[in-house]
Amino acid sequence: MSEKRCPRCGEENHCGVAKGEKECWCMTRNFPEQLLNTTKTNTCICQACLDTYNKESI
Repeated sequence: MSEKRCPRCGEENHCGVAKGEKECWCMTRNFPEQLLNTTKTNTCICQACLDTYNKESI
């Protein structure tokens, strides 16, 4: 089962798979490879961290 905490900030990542659902919100989003490389785990990065990263990368 997937973790429920974001590996970047430690907050709830709202992972649908961890909640027993077949899909997760992250399955419809594009995660930049640089962002994914900042973690050493397959745990979902939360939407807030994804949004912050995208804003800082502009």
